[in-house]
Amino acid sequence: MVLILIVITIAIFIHEIGHAIAVLLRNKKAKAELYLGSISKEKKLKLSLGRIICYLTIAFSGRCWVSNSEELPLSTNKQRLIFFAGGPIASLLGFVALYFFSQLIPGVLGIIINKIAFISLLIFLTSVIPFRYPSFLRNIGGLQNDGLKIFNILQEIRKQQKIVS
Repeated sequence: MVLILIVITIAIFIHEIGHAIAVLLRNKKAKAELYLGSISKEKKLKLSLGRIICYLTIAFSGRCWVSNSEELPLSTNKQRLIFFAGGPIASLLGFVALYFFSQLIPGVLGIIINKIAFISLLIFLTSVIPFRYPSFLRNIGGLQNDGLKIFNILQEIRKQQKIVS
C-alpha cells in the first residue's frame, strides 16, 4: 500500500515540475512554489531546486504557482497557456521516458518504474480532458483541471482575435 502511494506521489511530482519549469521559462526572475497535497508548508519535506521550492509529502494531488508574481509583469495568455500545458506535457514525457527506462531494468525496480510511467500517462489523460474536479477531492475539489484552463484561455484568445479583425 505504501509503495502505491509513493508511485502516485512521484507521478504527481513529475506533473507539477512541468508547471514549475513553465514558471521559470516565463521570466528570469520568476520563482515557483510546488506543493504535494495541501498548500500547507507544515510537516513537509522542503526541497530547493534553484528557483523552485518544493513542499513534499505523500499525496494524491499537487499545486504549483508563481511565488513572486507581484514582482513580475502580468502574465500573457501565451504564458498562461504554457504554464497550464507544462504539467500535462511533463506527464506525457515522463510516461514515455519511464516506460522505455523500465524496459531496460529487470526485476522489481523495473516494475515500479513501469507503474510510475502508467500513472503518469493516467495523469496526462485526466489533465488534458477539460473538467472540474469533483467536490469530494479535498484539496482540489471544484477547481478546473489543466485541460479546462487551457480550453478557456484558447477561447479567450479567439475572442480577442475576433475583436481585432
